[in-house]
Amino acid sequence: MLFMAVQIYMINSIWKQKEELLLMRYKTLSREGLSLLLSKKKANGFEKAMDITDKFAGLVASEKLPVLKTADDTAAFRKQVLEQTYSIIEKNEALSSFLRSYIKKAGYENDFKTEVFISYFSLLTYDGPLEIARITPPDIPGTMVLVNSFMQEHNNFVIDYSFLINLTNKKEMVFREAFLSLALITGSILIVIMVFVITWRNLMEEKRLSDLKTDFINNMTHELKTPLSTITVAGRTLEKEQILNDPTRILETAHLIGKQSIHLNQLINTILEVSLLERSEFELTRQEVNVDELTHQIVASFLTSCDGCAVIKEEYNTGGVIVSLDLLYYTTMVNNLLANAVKYCASEPVIWITTSSEDKNVAVTVADNGVGIAREHLDHIFEKFYRITEGNIHKTKGLGLGLYYVNRIANAHGGEVTVNSKPGKGTTFKIRIPL
Repeated sequence: MLFMAVQIYMINSIWKQKEELLLMRYKTLSREGLSLLLSKKKANGFEKAMDITDKFAGLVASEKLPVLKTADDTAAFRKQVLEQTYSIIEKNEALSSFLRSYIKKAGYENDFKTEVFISYFSLLTYDGPLEIARITPPDIPGTMVLVNSFMQEHNNFVIDYSFLINLTNKKEMVFREAFLSLALITGSILIVIMVFVITWRNLMEEKRLSDLKTDFINNMTHELKTPLSTITVAGRTLEKEQILNDPTRILETAHLIGKQSIHLNQLINTILEVSLLERSEFELTRQEVNVDELTHQIVASFLTSCDGCAVIKEEYNTGGVIVSLDLLYYTTMVNNLLANAVKYCASEPVIWITTSSEDKNVAVTVADNGVGIAREHLDHIFEKFYRITEGNIHKTKGLGLGLYYVNRIANAHGGEVTVNSKPGKGTTFKIRIPL
């Protein structure tokens, strides 16, 4: 904020400085031009205007003054004489054109207006001076430059007047002169704003990643602790004498230990596999396989492992196309999508899995009737550790690595994963892998 205040102050100071320099320049140039005119021609450019005004003053003094009867007549007469005098001077003075030419030769803009201000004007009559106007000069506006003031006495009048230059487009002129300085300062302000925005976004991104990391550690601790606690309790159960005498209970406990050990091993493998995916030397071990047959085998194995936890409808339309795949990673990728379809379903899971050929790709689609994904989460679900939360509470267990893992495997095969989902309408994932 301090930097911004300093920059704004500098802009204001530069603008005022350029304004003062502009007015000073035109004052100097106009007075130099007037001095040149006086030295060369012994004239100030108002000679013709003053001669015509002298004749006009003599005429009105002889013809108009005798017929004035009332004060109102005299006031109207004074106003008319002053207006006509202004008109005569403006039409016949030569100083304006001379100064425009002089300033243009000096290399500066000459698109300005000129004005004459009469502060005193009096007619000289046989009965003595008749004062037409006596006006105190007003303060000179910011766009005006006083060139000079003149006092002249002729046969029929006396006049005091000032000649001024009016820079009506002063703001545009100042802007053009200050453009480079203003552009540099404005550019520095924009750079600071841009750096601030980038820094802020980076901080927010770091905070988000830190929150995801913390969330992952908490989830991982919980996920690992559950099977470990179960195994520990089961092990202590086997130490009890009444259990040792009951073969059925021993088998049940052993089965429980085995099941939890498998679950624990899967969690550890998932973390290790993601770590492997992050390494630059990660490579696929490809084999030529029938994608329809392989996908059907994965589905059958999944249903067996989860004891028929879902209804899976299969449709294979590639005609037995052969694709170069890493069997292990492709199997894990499809299993993760099937497991998510079961995990994120509020009712009985129904899953549709189809294969098809699209241009030079084979497409594997996994659709479900689950809870769906809100629009604001769709751009993040493939990020590492990202999990959809509601009220800061995870409704389902997981490490936030499944879809990240799916996306990395698809990319490693040269393909991609897309998602289409609406809350309450289910989710459809499509994997495209080049043939």
